[in-house]
Amino acid sequence: MSRRAWWAVGALALAACRHAGPVLAPDLSERLASTAGGYLAGDAVGLEDGDVLDRRDFVWTLDFSPDASRVAYSHLDGRDYVLSLWRVGPPPLRVKEQALNVSEFDVEALAFSPDGSLLASAGWDGTVRLFDAVTGEPRASLRTEEPLTAVAFHPSGHALVVGGVRGLVTVLRVADLGFSFEVRPHADRVSALAFAPDGTLYSGSWDKHLRVFDTREEVQRPTQARVRFSRNSGHAVVSGLLNGKAALGFALDSRTPAIVLGSKGAEAAGIDTAFLKETVSLPTALGSTLARLARGQSLRFKGLVLEGVDVAVCDACLPPDVSGVLGAPFSERVDVAFDEGTTEAVLSLKDPLPEGTDGGERGWVLAPRADFPFAAHVNDVTVDAAGRRLGVAFSEAPAERTRAVYEREKKGVVEPEAAGNAAALVDAASGQVLQKWTGHRGVVASAGISPDGHALVSGGWDKRLLLWREGLPAPVDTREFGWSVRRVRFAPDGRWVGVAAWTPQKAVGNQESEPSAALFSVSYDAPQLQRRQ
Repeated sequence: MSRRAWWAVGALALAACRHAGPVLAPDLSERLASTAGGYLAGDAVGLEDGDVLDRRDFVWTLDFSPDASRVAYSHLDGRDYVLSLWRVGPPPLRVKEQALNVSEFDVEALAFSPDGSLLASAGWDGTVRLFDAVTGEPRASLRTEEPLTAVAFHPSGHALVVGGVRGLVTVLRVADLGFSFEVRPHADRVSALAFAPDGTLYSGSWDKHLRVFDTREEVQRPTQARVRFSRNSGHAVVSGLLNGKAALGFALDSRTPAIVLGSKGAEAAGIDTAFLKETVSLPTALGSTLARLARGQSLRFKGLVLEGVDVAVCDACLPPDVSGVLGAPFSERVDVAFDEGTTEAVLSLKDPLPEGTDGGERGWVLAPRADFPFAAHVNDVTVDAAGRRLGVAFSEAPAERTRAVYEREKKGVVEPEAAGNAAALVDAASGQVLQKWTGHRGVVASAGISPDGHALVSGGWDKRLLLWREGLPAPVDTREFGWSVRRVRFAPDGRWVGVAAWTPQKAVGNQESEPSAALFSVSYDAPQLQRRQ
């Protein structure tokens, strides 16, 4: 049979949306379903067409719940990015469609919490969002300072890590999305974040590095914070959190004799201006004015906290388009330096608390352990169930959709295979490449490792999904899609492979095109049941 005829048969099978399911002995299937942390191990020999969840929209990313009973993906539905949450079949059931943000800001990262109760998204609008992973209902959100491209939960379930386009990795508390720690380990986009079961964090980047961190929880007393600043009306403006409630933009101006806040910001921070009795005289363009004074407030810049802050409420005292002014009382306590290279203001306490002083709060921190440099850009990283092996996707050029890429695809130009465009099994302890496959033509966007660490699925801009098995030079199975494959993942139980892809969109009829979110069942030769430790 010719390749074209083979693909036609495969496309018809997908279109039929069969519920094939893995061919497992009944007793093994029952034991897998009843074993917490159980997964299939053995020689992966092929993929069976399963369920098509979407064939209309561009799908960016996809993730399975820890028990593999649910799957979620992000897709572009008209003018908005939408989170789609499904219960895995047969037959599959869509649980929720939840709007995320407008189409200008891609949503490339999703992750379920270790207990399966929460689902996190991170997008180019800089916002990390938490959802109920059973119902899909929104729980919380936080706007950060960089466009976000990666997200992962710590195995404890108490910390969430996000990565940004400028190489920043930030640790947040899951309970309140409060800031815990940050580090900028990469010189380019953070393309992937993945935790091993023991809490080791693997961070991949377009800077061609895969960095490894130990994680630990400790009491933190930060004396410095780096916050993004902008220029506005001759002032440097930074964002701060007042009373843990209101995220506000403050102009830095040591000439102002007070820390000043507008009435809307005061209301958002829980300050009832009508009940304030004290006043302070402040200069305005029209002369002096009496402003109400709220004593003993709390001001936070990431991990840096200022307690006992007195705030004057005065709308007439503010420069245009800012919510407040950090005046002389702030300058007396905090030194400010500007890093123009990263457009960050470095805030440092002038009189930090001495070591051993009570106070501070517990949070998770990252300690560098290793750096694995590679010859190609790192686009994706996944970890097996034991935390011993990694699945890594590489490309010779950054996985960036440029005009040159679109023009090449429009003309039907197929890139040749290249050494730098590869999927690889990598030893998690040493960074050694155990086996590398270069079967894709062009960017390899994603690589999902099997739970037992001996198989890999990869997806690329050549529209193909490939299943590889350790020790074999060629893929054991291939599937083709209508456009670029964006994300591929093994389910945690090893029973399914999920694929997120773009599809040639149709504006007429039922608008259905080729599959863009699909599940395939994995076939094994003599599968065995293993359990995560």
